[in-house]
Amino acid sequence: MSAARDAGWPLQAVFALEGDTTVADDAVRVTPEVMRHLAPTVHPRGPVAVVDMPSSHPVERSCLVAYEVSDPGNLGTLIRAAAAFGLDVAVTTNTTDPWSPKTLRSGAGSHFTTAIELNATVRGLSRRGYTTVAAVPRGGVDPHELHRIDTVAIVVGSEAHGLPEDLAVDMSVTIPIGIESLNAGVAGAILAYEYARGSRDRSTLR
Repeated sequence: MSAARDAGWPLQAVFALEGDTTVADDAVRVTPEVMRHLAPTVHPRGPVAVVDMPSSHPVERSCLVAYEVSDPGNLGTLIRAAAAFGLDVAVTTNTTDPWSPKTLRSGAGSHFTTAIELNATVRGLSRRGYTTVAAVPRGGVDPHELHRIDTVAIVVGSEAHGLPEDLAVDMSVTIPIGIESLNAGVAGAILAYEYARGSRDRSTLR
């Protein structure tokens, strides 16, 4: 709730438990039983805020692309990583809802500080001038190559199926690890950091 308020998102209503002194006096006070009906968690402490569901916001800077990512926790992690490292987020069709309660909890407020574009396509991002980079478990170049790219769209696939072999991208990148694979959220976060590190290097050189 505080992340939404700090980002300037209008709160339609705020519900808090009776006796909760952490929220403004104009919050609607409810009993624990009512709070359990309002919140999606098993033992909610509140407060709970109601905001308007946002429409798609076109990405304007380098981005992480969630390609048919089905796990809300992983999608929330991708959104959180993107916000942490100065990227936006593009979500393809057949990806879990970025505004579902589980994804919001995993995002930890980052939804309100980065653009999230819905129903994006890798081809569409390429046409808009993005260098498209697929995150693959093997056979790709070292993530250090991301430092050479000005505006990137890093495409992270689903946990079960990865990315289609025939997906048209400009480059594939592989994180060197000592195990078989990483989940989508962790892989995306590492690549977002590596790209951001390169961006800071370029800014220093300029």
